[in-house]
Amino acid sequence: MRFLIVGAGLAGTTAAHLLRERGFTFELMDSGENVSSAVAGGIINPLVFRRMTLSWRLDELLPVALRFFEKREQEMNKQFYHAVPIRRFFASEQERDFWLKKQALPDFQPYMQTQTSLDAAFPSPSNTHGTGLVLQSGYVDAARYTEANRLFFEELGVLRKEKMDYAQLDPIAGSYKGVSYDCILFCEGKDALYNPWFRTIPLQATKGEVLTIDCATASQEESYNRKCFMMPIGNHQFRVGSTYDWDVDNTIPTEVGKKTITENLASILTEDYTISSHHAGVRPTIKDRRPVLGRHPHFPKLAIGNGLGAKGYMLAPLIIEELLNHLIAGTPVHPETRIERFQFPTTVDATPSL
Repeated sequence: MRFLIVGAGLAGTTAAHLLRERGFTFELMDSGENVSSAVAGGIINPLVFRRMTLSWRLDELLPVALRFFEKREQEMNKQFYHAVPIRRFFASEQERDFWLKKQALPDFQPYMQTQTSLDAAFPSPSNTHGTGLVLQSGYVDAARYTEANRLFFEELGVLRKEKMDYAQLDPIAGSYKGVSYDCILFCEGKDALYNPWFRTIPLQATKGEVLTIDCATASQEESYNRKCFMMPIGNHQFRVGSTYDWDVDNTIPTEVGKKTITENLASILTEDYTISSHHAGVRPTIKDRRPVLGRHPHFPKLAIGNGLGAKGYMLAPLIIEELLNHLIAGTPVHPETRIERFQFPTTVDATPSL
């Protein structure tokens, strides 16, 4: 099979690595305009704090993700994944009680340190209810990983630096600019909003802003979380974020976003710091919080892998592997990720939607 992968963000490069491992022919097309994967937090967090539950399919997703990034580190001779525990500052007595109950359950014990007296009294401006320490957490250095992928696939000679022109795609033949493919796989992130074949998927453009700060006195051994995350990235620098602006499709950092982040940061950090950078990205999210995978129901040469959301770096390796198994061998994807949960028109106008 011959693939054209449209989009060299997290989903697209994951597909490219997995296809390469299997010996399939592929091209990876990207305009370089969508930087969302590069500015993402890249956080690997086993828990969902707002409900104090385990992340969806955690026991399947996490080990596959860790093995995947370990392979990439070996191939490119660079470190991408950093194991860092997350200290959650409880917002209420109810949240603390949820933690204490969950930490006693067998399914949660690998991911939650039993609360100690130090956790309960951990110093911070707003720590009136204690803290809990999340285990098996960490982050992928998203900017480093994205740039390393660009160089890797460029050196392989498979990276096409161009913007997809939908008007030159024949969805029935599966050809682009006269070249035929067995599958054209769209991994466009938020740009799927403008894809004439997939724009009926209820995808949201969710803008997030992040700061990089320098703080010589803050601990570099843990990531902090309450109202925002504060993640150590080395050399006394920390990534801090994020904001959530729904249905905003631009990557322009704003003073409002900076103010929101710094106000939230004040709940966990009292030390002096300086802001060294301010970035924004747009992540693709779907209202039911599940990725969308599969072939277009009316144009089977076209397929999509999208909607990885805020936990994308943990989801992508297994989710995209399941998508490729489906495209290559017809293996069903997970029921909650099936493209068939959405409706598609039988006729499509390929004129760009702006």
